Amino acid sequence: MKFPLLTPAFIALSLFAGTLHLHAEEENEALEQQMKILARGTRQLTLQVADPAQQQSSVTLLETLKKAAVDSKALTPRMTSQIPEAKRAQFLADYRTDLDELKDSFDQIEEAVKAGQYEKAKSLIATVNTIKKEGHGKFKRD
Repeated sequence: MKFPLLTPAFIALSLFAGTLHLHAEEENEALEQQMKILARGTRQLTLQVADPAQQQSSVTLLETLKKAAVDSKALTPRMTSQIPEAKRAQFLADYRTDLDELKDSFDQIEEAVKAGQYEKAKSLIATVNTIKKEGHGKFKRD
């Protein structure tokens, strides 16, 4: 018995579609990992940022957080595929702009920590939390 759908073209297309699905899943996992770094790191930063004895640790943590924000920009949120094609480019541009704002906030916190302005650094964390809350509302669906 012959299987007419099992032509070389059909097999190649199936393999390509499977590869795209695997790539999307890997990218989703990578983005989730970056978001975990951001969430855990921000929680830790909140606990230690006002402590002068933790200055170097806070600076190191902020470098990690900034890298996670930058690395996240290269990834695509899971819900992108649910956005109509005509609006997708703007959706991704907005996502990347929000991550730039997040990194800029971490830069400001780092400047404050390095200058010994711990209360200012602590108050700037509210900006990070606002960006997180608004970003999850726009770019994440459970």
